Amino acid sequence: MKNTIFKISTIILFLFIASCDLSEKTLDSVSSSYITLNDSKVHYKEYGQGAKSLIFIHGWGCDLNTWKYQFDYFKDKYHLVLIDLPGYGQSDKVEQDYTIDLFAQSVSELVRDLEIKNPVLVAHSMGLPIAIEVLKQLNTETAILVNIDGVYFDFPTDSIESNQYEEGLTEFANMFNVEDYKQNVEQFCNGFITESTPEDVKSYIISTMTQTPQKVGYQSMKSLIDPKYWDKETLKNQTISIYAKTDELTPDNENLLRKQFPNLTYIEMDSVNHFLMMEQPKKVNEILKGFIEKESTKAQQKL
Repeated sequence: MKNTIFKISTIILFLFIASCDLSEKTLDSVSSSYITLNDSKVHYKEYGQGAKSLIFIHGWGCDLNTWKYQFDYFKDKYHLVLIDLPGYGQSDKVEQDYTIDLFAQSVSELVRDLEIKNPVLVAHSMGLPIAIEVLKQLNTETAILVNIDGVYFDFPTDSIESNQYEEGLTEFANMFNVEDYKQNVEQFCNGFITESTPEDVKSYIISTMTQTPQKVGYQSMKSLIDPKYWDKETLKNQTISIYAKTDELTPDNENLLRKQFPNLTYIEMDSVNHFLMMEQPKKVNEILKGFIEKESTKAQQKL
């Protein structure tokens, strides 16, 4: 009798263990989801059930895998949503204008569709102007903005200087509207790679960015330099900006950002380049965790 009970218990335990997914959850293993925008599918992945929702917005030429190290760190702490912007990653690449407005609309629609309140927008590179437009579209001051080495243009107020500034940006964008497009993208990628760049990060940058369809890449760049996205409207959202301390960084970058983001926490990191969240993920993740927890505590105290 005891042997029979033992066998039955063993079988039940085996079946229970077999039914559980004991493997480590990775971003690759998360199932894909889609929303429809302008008759095209926008791909995203969603995971976790934390009190805070983190919406990850990638930059030019990239996809949601930009954030794989942030996923690994935050997956058991927060509700995570990672999007492939229209034209990128596994999102549809249809005939339409790929603009900052379109990208922002895709993020805003996703936030509404998932009924997310007070999101934390985590944006890299081109993701910053997209996140700025999302904040305007959602018309909220309670969302938190995380800016990781975001693109930020400062158009001069003087008309002559402004025209010269725009001409320079236009010349740069036109590099992506030529027959040597892929070669120029490769050259663009090399600007983000140094001797200290980890091999997996280097591989991701080159393999992903060079696969960007030319129409998507060029139109994204063309829209990115449109002065209408750089009106410097004051945004009172709690904001943290983390930049790579490189020779290309504007010396007064903090003061420049603070004009638009008065509630700004500003940090510069050494020994990293543009993809700092992949190059030194542990340090970046700890900074983000501390900032989010601090802002969450402040919000609770106000209630």
